Amino acid sequence: MPLLQSIFCLQGYDERSRFFVLSGISLLAFILFSAIFASYFVVNLLFLLLLTSILTLTTIRRLRDAKLSKSWQLIPSVLFLITGVITLLLDNNISYYLLLLPSLVSALLLTYPSQNDGKEKNYIYGYYGPVDLASYLQSTKKPRKQNQRIEPTLASDSVNTHAVNHASIATQVEQNNNNQTDQQSTSQIQADLGELIRLKLLNNKRLQLGIVISLLAIFVTIVITSLLTSNTKSTQLHEAEQNLSQEQIIQQSNISGSKLIASRTQHLVMPDNFDLYLTPYKGILLHWQADSVATGQLWSQLTTKGDKSCQLINFNQGNDLRPLTIMVENNTEYFASFSPLDTQALIQALAFQGSFSLCGYDFSLKGSQAVLGKHNSYAFFLDK
Repeated sequence: MPLLQSIFCLQGYDERSRFFVLSGISLLAFILFSAIFASYFVVNLLFLLLLTSILTLTTIRRLRDAKLSKSWQLIPSVLFLITGVITLLLDNNISYYLLLLPSLVSALLLTYPSQNDGKEKNYIYGYYGPVDLASYLQSTKKPRKQNQRIEPTLASDSVNTHAVNHASIATQVEQNNNNQTDQQSTSQIQADLGELIRLKLLNNKRLQLGIVISLLAIFVTIVITSLLTSNTKSTQLHEAEQNLSQEQIIQQSNISGSKLIASRTQHLVMPDNFDLYLTPYKGILLHWQADSVATGQLWSQLTTKGDKSCQLINFNQGNDLRPLTIMVENNTEYFASFSPLDTQALIQALAFQGSFSLCGYDFSLKGSQAVLGKHNSYAFFLDK
């Protein structure tokens, strides 16, 4: 495809209009592509390299067309590549303003007119070079009509007709010359306008300094704002993940506590209005009835969430123990589950101490040793 070949052509010349179009397309294509495929850094980077090569080649052709120094060649493309990579890394909409830097350099190149190097250049779509784009031009010649009738004329009329034709031709030639002169004048005015803008910028030292300071301030502001925004998003995401993980832990502890209550065995009624159960893993499940509260988890050692008065079972002579969970069923049924590692210590404390308190409720242990000793499953822990 000749048009595509001309875009990737190292030789040839690009007019200002073609350079403007290719530069603008490169910037807009990167912005749209990186926004659509924001999650694919490698794909965006490869596409950025492709657009950078297009911008580099059109810059080289534009510099050749304007007869400028080769030191310009990599400035727009290098700035475009650096700002593009920074934009991808920051992953923030504000960072797209960094693309103003290569855009301003490209705009400066537009102020340089095409220079004639002694040979006529027939630009096609703003390009002149080894790639032939003549096939894209539409023919402006109209086909000659066949079998056109020629009206007979008298000799005297032909003389007048020839005179009129000569006058008409002379008028058309003069109009064409005037049109060409007007077109040349228009082109010259446009070229002079570009030169005037550039000279005004480059010859005013204060204006140059102000532009440089403004660009640096914009660059620093954009980078700092993007970093702060990224940190804020990361913090919010981390907090959201923490909240989600805590909710999952609470849900898991609720499920675990419900399973322990549902799988209780070896029921033993104690003297002072509380009961004992054994879990499948030989852990103690302590049950009592009390004030009406919401059904569900009252305390969890896993999350340390809930009623702080349920953190420990306090015995009158010490040797306090920490329950794993305390669940409530039917609003009044309290179940405190303990680790199997604490089973022996808990049974012996219930047998040999005088009282305990849990969740703000006090219980007497008078006669508890005899009750525990009569049940084989609990007496086993008294003998150890």
